[in-house]
Amino acid sequence: MKQLIETTFPCQTGNCLETRNETIFWVNEYPDEFDFGINRKKSFVLIETEDELLFTVKNPNQKEVHFLAIDQGIFHGTKVYPDGRCDFALFDDKRFCFIEIKEVTLRHRNKERLEAYKQLKETIIKFKKHIEFGHYQIEAQVSFKSSRKIYPRQTSSNQDIAKEFDDELAVALFENNDIEF
Repeated sequence: MKQLIETTFPCQTGNCLETRNETIFWVNEYPDEFDFGINRKKSFVLIETEDELLFTVKNPNQKEVHFLAIDQGIFHGTKVYPDGRCDFALFDDKRFCFIEIKEVTLRHRNKERLEAYKQLKETIIKFKKHIEFGHYQIEAQVSFKSSRKIYPRQTSSNQDIAKEFDDELAVALFENNDIEF
């Protein structure tokens, strides 16, 4: 899959695709960049941090986990994909997970959640046009970054959107601030 990604979606900036095997690492975003009138951030991997609000990747068996920067990475400033791109993806030999991080307050969480769903869905559709995922389990995940711990909410509308992702895209949808491989 790694070779297919490199061929199909060449990196528009440096460090778009890297392989990690640490038992734990984190993903953060560079400060805002201005792109086509929209503030954009590029995701990157951290091996050490004291920031408890970052997206956490747990890898207890030290498998090879591939990190792919999508927004401002493989889709950096391209007019073909001016919007509707998630932040990054993580994958191994069985799972491929698209991830969108939103910095939110409780007041704006619903609006940001809907925007995240849209970005994830559009990114997955773009990828599926070019890549046959075959035996891979495809997942999508929304992560909320906030000064306060925000717990996932199970509402009927969220369950409806999760069902829509499953029915239309054959993708499992989650809301969490970490993932384990």
